[in-house]
Amino acid sequence: MRLALAVPLVACVVGCTATPVGLPCERDPIESTVVRTLAFAREGPHGVSEGFDIDQHVTAGADPVGCRHMDLTSPSGVRGIDNQIAGLVPIIETQAGGVTLDSILQTAINDGQLMLGIELLGVDDERNDDCVTVRTRPLTGTPSLGTDGRVEIGQTFDAQAMGEQTLVPNARIVNGVVDIGPVPLVVPVAILDARFTLHIQSGYMHIEIHEGGVWSGKLGGGISIEEMTTIAMGLNIRPNLMAAVSALLMASADLAPDPVTQRCTQVSSTLLFESVTAFVYD
Repeated sequence: MRLALAVPLVACVVGCTATPVGLPCERDPIESTVVRTLAFAREGPHGVSEGFDIDQHVTAGADPVGCRHMDLTSPSGVRGIDNQIAGLVPIIETQAGGVTLDSILQTAINDGQLMLGIELLGVDDERNDDCVTVRTRPLTGTPSLGTDGRVEIGQTFDAQAMGEQTLVPNARIVNGVVDIGPVPLVVPVAILDARFTLHIQSGYMHIEIHEGGVWSGKLGGGISIEEMTTIAMGLNIRPNLMAAVSALLMASADLAPDPVTQRCTQVSSTLLFESVTAFVYD
């Protein structure tokens, strides 16, 4: 399903309580998962990528909306996909000596440095439920890995004390699928020696609930040029190349135009994830 919610939702990003109470959508039972794979959605074939129509506009040619960056098409044929990071990441990786961002993210997850919890609160029926709350928050713990080199299902982790979280009430599960957005999303990032919280603006999330305690999906939105530059700096790119990378990031921006300069200040991005059932202590 494309978007189960037709109107914007309100997300609590800073100062949320650890255990929300009050509305039925925010109470027990809680279904918790921990992300075990996280990767940037890439372009392939040319002009095709997973993602979201973040600006609700199909940009083509010299269209000033999207700062003249042509939108992509989803694998299912949906036009207007905003995911400029799809073509940008491979170039950044080349400047970093061929290291892949996806492999760095996977190593950080396996080592317990990047632990992201994705949870549904107030779940009465995981196939169809018209009142649930979506929560994402950083977790702590050392994961056990299976023979496939991925985090095993059913482990116990702790919620990170004072960690920023996203809390989106009044969501719905429809045929095992949850769609939310646009809302601000927060994602912990660990890139080699750099660790910080990524703030995704006008964010969307698509969650598919599978049998056996496995969820899959994607999350995306706009990432500021400053935060993308921080990611690039974490790759230890040589100083003489960093200026070129910074210029490339600015040239790739396609969202949130500055009201004065009309230059876009954010790069559209999409991350693909898979998560597995976990037990989380507050």
